[in-house]
Parts: sequence; structure tokens; C-alpha cells
Amino acid sequence: MRRLAVVMAVLALTGCGSDVEVAHKAVADKLQNPKSAKFTNVRTTDQGNICGQVKSKDASGVYGGYQSYAAIKNDGQFKVVFDPDGTNAEVRTLCGAGPISGEEHAAADQAAASWDVQIVSGSNMGALTDMTARLVEHGFVPVVVTRDGKPLVLIGPFTSKAEADDKKAQLMASQGIESVVVKHQE
Repeated sequence: MRRLAVVMAVLALTGCGSDVEVAHKAVADKLQNPKSAKFTNVRTTDQGNICGQVKSKDASGVYGGYQSYAAIKNDGQFKVVFDPDGTNAEVRTLCGAGPISGEEHAAADQAAASWDVQIVSGSNMGALTDMTARLVEHGFVPVVVTRDGKPLVLIGPFTSKAEADDKKAQLMASQGIESVVVKHQE
């Protein structure tokens, strides 16, 4: 009898976490590297939705930053909505953050206005590792990203286009490396 009570208690506890587990699987399935998903600040709303933050590794195996999500429950399934910059009205409403204030809009606009200096790829670039080593050696901090299947070397992000233009000019003056200023992409 005692053994039956313990088994029933374990089964009951296992059932409590099943919505969160199903939601986490739905969220992870939408990520580039589902097995690397790390969740934090997970909570269940009164409507049965699951809210929290998640991060995962990108294609190169590096963890990105946390982004908010809402897993919206519908007939035992979860529809996932991501909110990478904290401005998605649906996620904010479902998860109890409320509408976006004017101050938050200004901060989001400022964050969206980031700039990078992109090294012009071509015969002057040489080997990717040589270029990045050369930049580091001369005090520049490069980042290699892959876009449309091509590796790109970036320096930044910078909070203003003027700051990025200054770094571009410095790069040309000190190293003779051609570059362009582009909008920052996450």
C-alpha cells in the first residue's frame, strides 16, 4: 500500500511539469541548436501559457544572448512567439509585462540603431584567420559571422554611425584595409 502511494505521488509530480516540458520542447525546436537550449525565469500564466527566457548555441557553437518567449497553449500544443529585444506586444501582454512605454521605445530604437564596420572581402582580405589575426594584433576586435553561407569579418557594434565611420577611417589609415559601414544585425 505504501509503495502504491509513493508511485502515485511520483506520477502526480511528473504530470505537473509536463506542460513546461512540452513548451520547452516546442521552444527548443524553433532554435538553431535545440539541444543547447538553456531556460531561465520560467513561469506559467493563469491562462496556462509558459513564459521565460531562452538562449542557445548558433551554428558555430557559440551561445547567443537570452531572448524572451511566450509558449501559448492551445489544445495541449504550444505556439511559440519570440521577443529578442523586449518590444513584442503579444509576448509582453501574455507574460504580464504590459504595453511598451515611451522610454522603452526610445531605448529599443537606440539599440536598433547599431552599426558595424564590415571588412570588404576580396583578394585583399587573404585567409580569414590571417585577417582576424592582423586585426587583433593592431588593436581591433573582429567578429566572424556567417551570412548567406559566407563568412564576414565585422568590427563593432557601435552605437552611432559616426563612431563606426571613425573606426572605418582608422582601419584604412593604419592598416590600408577597405571596409564599409553596415547596420548591425543580431
